[in-house]
Amino acid sequence: MELRIKLLKWWSTGFPVAILNEKTAEEIGVRPSDRISIRTFSTRPTEITTIIDTAKGVVRKNEIAVSHELKQRLGLKSGQKVNINLAESPKSLESIKKKLNKKTLSEKEILEIIDDVVNNSLAESEIALFISAMHKNGMNLEEITFLIKAILKTGNKLKLKDKFVIDKHSIGGVAGNRTTPIVVSICAAAGGLVFPKTSSRAITSAAGTADVIEMIANVEFSIKQIKKILKKTKACMVWGGALGMVPADSKIIRIEKSLGIDPQSQLLASIMAKKLAVGSKYILIDIPYGKSAKANKQQAIQLKHKFEKLGKFFKVKLKCILTDGSQPIGNGVGPALELTDVIKVLKNEQGLPKDLEKKSLFLAGEIFEMIGKSKKGKGIQLAKEILSSGKAFEKFKKIIEAQGGDLNRIKLAKLSHVVVSKKSGKIKEIDNKKINFLARITGCPLDKSAGLFIHSHVNEKVKKGKPLLTIYSESEQRLNQAVKFYQDKKPIKI
Repeated sequence: MELRIKLLKWWSTGFPVAILNEKTAEEIGVRPSDRISIRTFSTRPTEITTIIDTAKGVVRKNEIAVSHELKQRLGLKSGQKVNINLAESPKSLESIKKKLNKKTLSEKEILEIIDDVVNNSLAESEIALFISAMHKNGMNLEEITFLIKAILKTGNKLKLKDKFVIDKHSIGGVAGNRTTPIVVSICAAAGGLVFPKTSSRAITSAAGTADVIEMIANVEFSIKQIKKILKKTKACMVWGGALGMVPADSKIIRIEKSLGIDPQSQLLASIMAKKLAVGSKYILIDIPYGKSAKANKQQAIQLKHKFEKLGKFFKVKLKCILTDGSQPIGNGVGPALELTDVIKVLKNEQGLPKDLEKKSLFLAGEIFEMIGKSKKGKGIQLAKEILSSGKAFEKFKKIIEAQGGDLNRIKLAKLSHVVVSKKSGKIKEIDNKKINFLARITGCPLDKSAGLFIHSHVNEKVKKGKPLLTIYSESEQRLNQAVKFYQDKKPIKI
């Protein structure tokens, strides 16, 4: 069927989608969430499969309304004629069902799945099925290498000629733990290396590095813009999803967020693909483990071995370190509060979170020793010197400035509630998962001013009536829900 394009300027969905008039949809034989193919009329026609919705009044019988993302993908203009057809179910759906049935997938099958994710041929429910299959049945190491290669093949790459292109990544799961901005600043201030740090937004935690930095600076740039920032500062802290480097990964992560799961095979592939896409030659992986972390010690060791094998396969120098993830790191949980912790450490301010400073220095020291910037066992000392000299904070400010930022943008939510200890004693446990969930109830990570301030950590003594936790939110309803969750679930045990 031949239809004319209608552009809705206000309509941006985050993924390609189209709207048909109800009568037109009936004629074609499609219903909401079905697939259609849109093909342009030209000497070199382009075609895309997309999910449709139907509506009355928004579009006429001879029109098809397209989202901004679809317009960009096909270069569509208002009034342009296109050919619309009912699209068949993608072949990759059979491969997803195969994985659900505990079968091993070939390189071709995995590439077909990832191609269809990127090309919008799979509905979100079908991508969710693939994520569930990975979560339930896992993937062997060969499948994971196929997945990494497929994610890389379907995206852009940042090509850097520098000898020392560095990256670090934490598998997440620990509340707070905002070491990246500190490590990047220390390492970049040392000179002689490039640190193109791309980060995801939070999946199950209260904030990712991109969520935190976004409070004071832009995090969405093109590859050309990233190169300009790196030329100026030798480092950046940006959201990887905006670069088009690993578009399949970005889509999968968005659906993982709604499901609240993070399959190990996807975690491995996601981290490795992102590091390889920016041209990293030296990679440090932080694997926190503990009772309420993403991994226990045995799982952490297994992950370490898998990462190291993947590093060898892709010919990069990769080191994994196992760290204590038994409780939150730092005092703040949520973008604004975590950023406040970061700046306190960089400025060496009174009341800085010592655990966050200690871990950041350790990670930076490991990187210095990896690249031969310092002798074995001397990396932490070099990191301390750079931090205490103020050079790391100066570098941080330059990175933020290069990303169009301003440190004065930090603000806390207007509403707060202080949770006090009902008895004197010693803190014996702080549950990461409950703390992260509590922070998300307050509005994190979308509401960057919301979150939690943890006043005392495990093994510290507290007195009856003294503050344990301050909860911040912009919404009275959310604040009340958070207080009730704390009272019901008791994430801090004395």
